[in-house]
Amino acid sequence: MIENVALAALLITIMYTDWRFLRIPNSFTYPAMLIGVVFGAIEGLPGELFTHGLVDHVAALILAFAISYPFYAAGGLKAGDAKLLMAIGALRGINFLLFAAVYGALIGGVLAVGFILRRKLARPAAGAAPNTLAGIMKSSIPYGVALGIGGLLALALEATGYVHVTV
Repeated sequence: MIENVALAALLITIMYTDWRFLRIPNSFTYPAMLIGVVFGAIEGLPGELFTHGLVDHVAALILAFAISYPFYAAGGLKAGDAKLLMAIGALRGINFLLFAAVYGALIGGVLAVGFILRRKLARPAAGAAPNTLAGIMKSSIPYGVALGIGGLLALALEATGYVHVTV
């Protein structure tokens, strides 16, 4: 329960900062990763520290890095988005990370299409060059919002019992 509250608070905060400033601060993601590893250690007590709790949370953090690094290296994902995925994994473990990442990717695709259409159809400022698809594709979108909605959707589906996302 505490993991869910911490995750929801993180996601809502990140969604706001990414939407408003196109930025996901390290001051939110790094502490969330640390808290997630601590929660994993506590979850594994008394006897499953290395077979369930801690290992699952650390492995999820590493898996999130492994999944997001190629996209970051190719320029399709910002570092803050990758660190947000790592924080989600650290807070809830591998299964939850995979569900949240897939939901976030699907929502991110819809969000990207919406942003592209809005920017393409927007009237250029007086004297400015018309909006080109090449120029639009180089602009940023708040992908942390999509990942946040994906994480909140995974939490909601888990709470309602529609999807079992924990081990």
